[in-house]
Amino acid sequence: MRRIVTGLAVLGLTLAGCGTEADGDDAKTKQPSSSPSSSSSSPAAGGTAGPTWAYDEILDDESKLSDVIATAEDDVWAAGTVNATDSANPSPGDGFLLHHDGTRWQRQPMPAALGSTVHEARFDSLGADGFLLTASLPTLAGPRTVRWDGTRWTVLPELPGDGGRLVDMKAFAADDVWVLSGESRIHHWDGTRWSTSTLPATVVSLDGVAADDLWAVGYRETGDGTGGSDSGQFTQPAAVHWDGSFWQLTETPAYRFPEPVPPEPYASIDDVLALAADDVRAYGTHSFNHGEVENEPQEEPVRLRWDGSGWAKAPDAEGDCAGRVPMAVDGTRGLFLDGNRYVDTGGSCTKIKRPRLPSEGGVRPTSRQSLWLSAVEVVPGTDRVLGVGHVQVNQSGNPMSKSVIVSLKR
Repeated sequence: MRRIVTGLAVLGLTLAGCGTEADGDDAKTKQPSSSPSSSSSSPAAGGTAGPTWAYDEILDDESKLSDVIATAEDDVWAAGTVNATDSANPSPGDGFLLHHDGTRWQRQPMPAALGSTVHEARFDSLGADGFLLTASLPTLAGPRTVRWDGTRWTVLPELPGDGGRLVDMKAFAADDVWVLSGESRIHHWDGTRWSTSTLPATVVSLDGVAADDLWAVGYRETGDGTGGSDSGQFTQPAAVHWDGSFWQLTETPAYRFPEPVPPEPYASIDDVLALAADDVRAYGTHSFNHGEVENEPQEEPVRLRWDGSGWAKAPDAEGDCAGRVPMAVDGTRGLFLDGNRYVDTGGSCTKIKRPRLPSEGGVRPTSRQSLWLSAVEVVPGTDRVLGVGHVQVNQSGNPMSKSVIVSLKR
């Protein structure tokens, strides 16, 4: 799961499934929807009551914004690339930063250590120590990381060995950074050097609440899928815990389909969200290889919760917020979810509206539009909420997307 503000535990909410990218406001799939959106600010689309995204910036070039971070109201950063990727063939692009000083957005080059060509740049907060900026380079391997301390950029040494692709990162301080760069390798930066550990499972997501309380989640292999104690399951969920001294595989509930078992069944955790030492949420999928049998069972979500002593299955959320990813915390009032949804402390789910793009720059009044956010950030110490992403514009003859920076109007 991407960086998220800690403190969700105060909300007392049971969250649904997680992912690495926000869904569009018209669908729960990972691809932009071509159907008309109902989230317009016009009276015909339901009026302006409730929260609404407003466009602070609409970028004219062919850019993609991947992340945003704020240290204060007058120090907000966004990362992007020009001609960086299309949905089918991701590739590196010319990277840039946008910095807001409280008055306006200004474009800046990527730090020299990252070069001009990067892929999927991301920020990770270091609290009072500033933040990290990490990006993969043209080979899409060997991620590089630089630190901004409020005055200058400094470079962290490259990861040991070939580095591998960046899978996830968790930073507690400038001298306590964890990087997951492969299926089972995790690297730790102590301020002086990197050390590498091999984990007893294939892990894909990191989160924790303290330097001695970190979780890495994914799956463990159970055999060849031909039967046995796991009823033919290829994989089962896995959660590995760091207590400050050792990584240890913890026991997690098993997922099994009833007979007849479908082909190549598997269960895994895709994301972890640590709210407190006794409240850790894990989200994944129990599925199989579709299309090989006529009577296919329903796949099911993997929903697990750690209470400080063990993992147990947890119910999925209900209604329109089911299956959605928490992206940011709105103080003690609620959560921003992917798909432009908002859930308050009482569990009420609201769709955040958004206006149409201006009918200019090739955008037609009859176009179908959907907003896809890659990151949401609550500015510390303020009521301000920002998001970065793009508006997908589907229209005859000239479909396009426009990268945008949005702010919340309550």
